[in-house]
Amino acid sequence: MDFRKFMSGIFAMFIIVGIFSFTKRAFNENTILFKIANDVIKHTALEEPKSTSTAKLSRYNAWMYQNFLLMEGMDALYEVTKKKKYKEYSNQNIDFFANYQAKFGDVMTNTPSGKNKWYSQPTEMWQCGMIAKYAERQLDNPNPEFEKGMTTFDNLLSNAPSFKDGTLVRKKDRNLGLGLQIDDLYMITPYWCRKAKLTGDDIWLNRAIDESLHYHDYLWNNETQLMKCLWLQDRGGTYGHYWGRGNGWYIMALTDLIEFIPIDHPKRKLILENYTSFIKGIIKYQDEDGLWHQLLDHPDSFSESSCSGMFTYCILKGVNEGWLDLELKSYGINGWKGLLTKVNSDFQITDVCPPTDMSEDVDYYLKREHVLHDQHAIGPFILAGAAYLKAIDL
Repeated sequence: MDFRKFMSGIFAMFIIVGIFSFTKRAFNENTILFKIANDVIKHTALEEPKSTSTAKLSRYNAWMYQNFLLMEGMDALYEVTKKKKYKEYSNQNIDFFANYQAKFGDVMTNTPSGKNKWYSQPTEMWQCGMIAKYAERQLDNPNPEFEKGMTTFDNLLSNAPSFKDGTLVRKKDRNLGLGLQIDDLYMITPYWCRKAKLTGDDIWLNRAIDESLHYHDYLWNNETQLMKCLWLQDRGGTYGHYWGRGNGWYIMALTDLIEFIPIDHPKRKLILENYTSFIKGIIKYQDEDGLWHQLLDHPDSFSESSCSGMFTYCILKGVNEGWLDLELKSYGINGWKGLLTKVNSDFQITDVCPPTDMSEDVDYYLKREHVLHDQHAIGPFILAGAAYLKAIDL
């Protein structure tokens, strides 16, 4: 027998066995990750009701950007496990919402988003909710309600206040004037990226790229390698502190954006440089337990679950995609181990910062309530878990 042919056959056999082993790898649904994901599915209304009185709605059905995060997490979990129920959840949830609105109107008042009609009468960018999912789903399941919703939010964004360079901003209360607030980046750029793919018009992708670059220019501090969370026009400078989840929103936006930028795009390199600089900065603030703090440069502040999930996910995602050096994988692995310690015996994520504004008072952040199992943390936890499952095979 030809020795080279024999060895080639053995090598091919190992490849086939390896591929088969990966595709058939069992995922224990009794682990914390799957317990949390499956509980979300269990408590989300997915079948269209006959009337509003028979609808068993939950917070996971509401028009909230946190629920877009959940859908992204379920999509990521499907990609690594190939379990259809996670992809079906993502599609069914957004379809349920659109069909509910078309049938009954904006009467889903079981949450603040419904009571305040953030879907039909939005006034702020952070009310963009799940609009990015509308653009994504419209590609393979066109729905007139998706078109209607996108028109509503296109109008909102086209009339939003802006700085002279075109960057969209919000009007801050307490007489602070116009401000660029860090979390708004994730509310709008994922939508523009998906709208570019839906329409085939790169103007939306380029707008998302330029918006992200402006945020970096306004908020990045090269000395601390962190982002301040607010820039005020009247002050001509930054305001507040290095809030954990605020920094999380920024890097989540960049991580989402990079996947949509073609390899040959002239600004891809610059976005990747900003992304890499941020990741190399943020790992310096990771605690020994793998977690990050409510105020990133204040180790006396509590270790906070939502930002820890965001940073863990963005590190592991970058390693998995080859955007980051493999040596950074250990920081993501430690982040995941730390996140698991934040889950209590009822499989609920602890130590989540509630919705938060910006302040120059450190105590404002230090004394924030620690809420339990809020969607701000659930979505990033599932995203981080899915990225972890993929990373351990590298």
